[in-house]
Amino acid sequence: MNTSFRSKGPELLADLTDHITEALKQLAHTESRQAEKIAQEITRRMTQHWGGQNIYFPLGKSTRSAERDQRILQEFTGANHAELAQKHGISVQWVYKIIKNQRQTSC
Repeated sequence: MNTSFRSKGPELLADLTDHITEALKQLAHTESRQAEKIAQEITRRMTQHWGGQNIYFPLGKSTRSAERDQRILQEFTGANHAELAQKHGISVQWVYKIIKNQRQTSC
């Protein structure tokens, strides 16, 4: 980690840079120093674009639910309601509702 960048920026910006660096190293197999340089530039651009604003990051629950519902319909065999409920941590009745809604929206 570049300590000069960390000491100049607020903790949130340093944390953002760290997360971007790790993502680049893990997902794009970028060498550590290059990943850090890219992360710093991304953070700088985000600061330049949104600096001074209060930003709210939604948790993405509706997106995750929609993706889960699509997977449930794909995994549904006609007789595995209980298995899907257990696998996805929802009730059997909710599985019925999801399947019904997914079928209606796909028509």
